[in-house]
Amino acid sequence: MKWLPVILAMVWLIVRWSLGSRLDIESAQNTGVLLNILFILLLVFLGINLHYRNLQGKVSVFLDDFKACMKPALLYVLLAVVFIGVYYTWLSDDIQELRSAYIETFNEGIKDENNLNNFLSQHPEEKGKSVEELMQKNRENVERNVSVQTRIMGGSLALTFIAIAYGLLAVFFWRTFVRKW
Repeated sequence: MKWLPVILAMVWLIVRWSLGSRLDIESAQNTGVLLNILFILLLVFLGINLHYRNLQGKVSVFLDDFKACMKPALLYVLLAVVFIGVYYTWLSDDIQELRSAYIETFNEGIKDENNLNNFLSQHPEEKGKSVEELMQKNRENVERNVSVQTRIMGGSLALTFIAIAYGLLAVFFWRTFVRKW
């Protein structure tokens, strides 16, 4: 169990890297997210199972159970976030492809008069700006919001929240149902 979070994080990186070359960006990203959730769930339940096997008749409180299942899950989250950074920094060009696609889609859409009027009606603060200024502002927003740093921050927050939520649910489930068998 000690090395399982490390192994699973490496498995995630290998699978994500191989999927990145076979699937479109969106599908590979979704598969990577689901794989992270699956690995966290696996580690949470293995952690609490191992904890109860090692108790040998001792009484355990909720917080001890929670800590036992969170330790491997949070270690995995830390490693997964590091590997997310490695993946987006050195192993793929997904960030650049996403940026280009978002910028190109906006630029093509804003050239149409109906789309421009629709955009300006949704964003009244942009009235009076030229199409070129709108394109430049969009480019700056995309470059700021679609980056390795935002992927790392978003991934760390989401995976930590998922690990805590699954940890609480697993302990509740274990103490309510499994322990009574």
